[in-house]
Amino acid sequence: MNPNSELTVPPASPPAEHGVGLAVATLVLGILALCTSPILVGGVFGLAGLITGLLQLSRRRSGRGMALSGTVLSGVALLASVVLGIAYFSWFGTFWNRIASQAGPARTVEPDFEAWQGVKAPELTVQTLEGRQIKLSELQGRRVILDFWATWCPPCVREIPHFARLHRETSRDQLVIVGVSDEDEDTLRRFVQKQQVPYTVGRAAEPLAPPYKNVTAIPTTFFIDRKGIIQSVLVGYHSYEDLRKLALAEDWQGEPNPPPNAEEPDR
Repeated sequence: MNPNSELTVPPASPPAEHGVGLAVATLVLGILALCTSPILVGGVFGLAGLITGLLQLSRRRSGRGMALSGTVLSGVALLASVVLGIAYFSWFGTFWNRIASQAGPARTVEPDFEAWQGVKAPELTVQTLEGRQIKLSELQGRRVILDFWATWCPPCVREIPHFARLHRETSRDQLVIVGVSDEDEDTLRRFVQKQQVPYTVGRAAEPLAPPYKNVTAIPTTFFIDRKGIIQSVLVGYHSYEDLRKLALAEDWQGEPNPPPNAEEPDR
């Protein structure tokens, strides 16, 4: 053997722990994700576990069993967090509506509009999104809901399914619902198409007469009977039951009241 010959040293293999580091991380993230999925934080851990697990499975051979287990746990936890999140959201909406409906009987007329109860509704012209003009006076003989609202108003949007349900459950000879907004037609048209609003929506022609021009908060909803008399006015969100009760109430009994601040007739 030649003492001057060089010895060939094989290259060192990477430590095994470098190959299973991601696998361990994936398994830990999967366990954390599964444990915390009921409080929805598990979704974050689950997503991280899925990413690290897929990286480990695609790049290395070592630790595949551990990585696969962590990936499965992460996926299950992520799915559980999504399902639980939907369930929590649905439960909260139901709970909130129940609280709102049990808070007490809805006012039939808000204080700002009390003077208009029993008064003949002033004329109102609405330009619909279909290009038609609707005059309130032309709707006499049918009960009418005038809902002043906006697409950016959360309580207004929450009431839309209630009005849609009322629209479906009644005939147009019985009840007409008109949503009135001052937003531009393109905004209204996109919203109506996306939300599939089934009743008439449009813009009121200016200038508005009292009490319509007195609306300072939305939603504000006028309930008008078959004789064209304002029976009720609600401000703010209300449950389907409250809206239906006022929408289908008996017509105003007796003669209509004079408009507020109306001059007494000469005798």
